[in-house]
Amino acid sequence: MEFVYADELKRTFSVLGHFYDLEIAGKVFTCRSVLEIIANAGETDASGGPDAVVIMMNPGSSRPLDINYIPKCYSVSDVLGDGWPRELIPTRPDNAQYQLMRLMLLKRWRHVRVLNLSDLRNGNSSNFSVDFEDAQRRDPSCPHSIVHPKRLGGLQRDCSGSSLIVAAWGTTEVLRNTAIAFLSKIPRVQGIQLDYPWYRYPSPYKKDQKIEWLISAVDKLET
Repeated sequence: MEFVYADELKRTFSVLGHFYDLEIAGKVFTCRSVLEIIANAGETDASGGPDAVVIMMNPGSSRPLDINYIPKCYSVSDVLGDGWPRELIPTRPDNAQYQLMRLMLLKRWRHVRVLNLSDLRNGNSSNFSVDFEDAQRRDPSCPHSIVHPKRLGGLQRDCSGSSLIVAAWGTTEVLRNTAIAFLSKIPRVQGIQLDYPWYRYPSPYKKDQKIEWLISAVDKLET
């Protein structure tokens, strides 16, 4: 299997994300609610239905391409209300998103939507767990999570445009209840399953492990 590197992937795909800040009980957390990966050639755009919706742990280290971009800050009531705006802006991908692009090439997909069990943005899984627990202490309902009862309508809309929902959220323990809640709400998921409720993360550290995930994913995922 040919392993396509980031420089070529950046020429082949555009990445758009919605970044925002969320104030929870006096502390502001950096967040991202959705990411759209779109093939550059052709007429595909973020408004159409994606070939697949991939659910991951959290937004990782991806960030706005414009280093001067200032995300809008929302309150908890804002993000739990209907129709809060989502401005999609050019985004610098991280390694996990490059891996999804490789999968898109292999599956000939033109559009993948990425959602996360938590919107909290942190590229280090240990630090993310600290942020998650801090946010949970401040508001146990976890308004930054796509499975919050008042965000389920948005989750269902984001997933409704595709018949393929791919779970790829890894095994971060603080997300156990969130992953279980997701599977109870959106049961028709595919992915490389581990012990319940975990699914293999797309971008392990080593190149040969990345290739092995791609081979398994191509074999496993049915459109």
